[in-house]
Amino acid sequence: GSFAVAQATYLQPDAEAVQDLVDLLERTQTGIVAHYYMDVELQGVLQAAGARLPGRVGIADSLKMGDMAVDMAANHNCTAIACLGVDFMSESVQAILQQNGHGHIPVLRATHKPIGCSLAESAERESYRVWLEQESVGQAALHVVYINTSLETKAVSQSIVPTITCTSSNVLQTLLQASAQMGPELKILYGPDTYMGENLVTLLSTIEARWNDEQIASLHASHSRDTI
Repeated sequence: GSFAVAQATYLQPDAEAVQDLVDLLERTQTGIVAHYYMDVELQGVLQAAGARLPGRVGIADSLKMGDMAVDMAANHNCTAIACLGVDFMSESVQAILQQNGHGHIPVLRATHKPIGCSLAESAERESYRVWLEQESVGQAALHVVYINTSLETKAVSQSIVPTITCTSSNVLQTLLQASAQMGPELKILYGPDTYMGENLVTLLSTIEARWNDEQIASLHASHSRDTI
């Protein structure tokens, strides 16, 4: 992503590590997709290797990781994809590959041990399901759930309240579009990432207080100060 590229400008990765990675990827015809939430030192090595092997190394959010993997399989002769992320990310990459006709491409994990995610696990708790049930009673509601949750979480949530998935890169547009389509009375439930939820509240409150209608319309054509 653009942030990872900009960040790499200030990193000085170990040249030997970069060369070893480039040699390995070339020898094994492997691509790498990595999530933003990686150590900056690792991102520096990945960015440097990616500059040597265009299209074969990508750092992005979890949904974009899948799109990058498809491009690597379709256009860069990659016969395997290494996924640097938690288990749900590997599952998502594999599912997107399969959906796009590349189900034969193996997705390699960094370890045979489980790579859990406390954020995803928080949405599997009974308290989260109770929250969905309580907050969706009596009015039209929509649950917007972060993509890094289990398939079970998404299925159970959908059985309680209409549920759609988002990533960090499209969550704001998802909320604005849902509100525009469903009307101002729609109650939007976002989870389980508390930090992102708080950031969204702060962002929307700031926009409401400081932006004029023209500025808000540039963000989403169907919104104004009255609807934001």
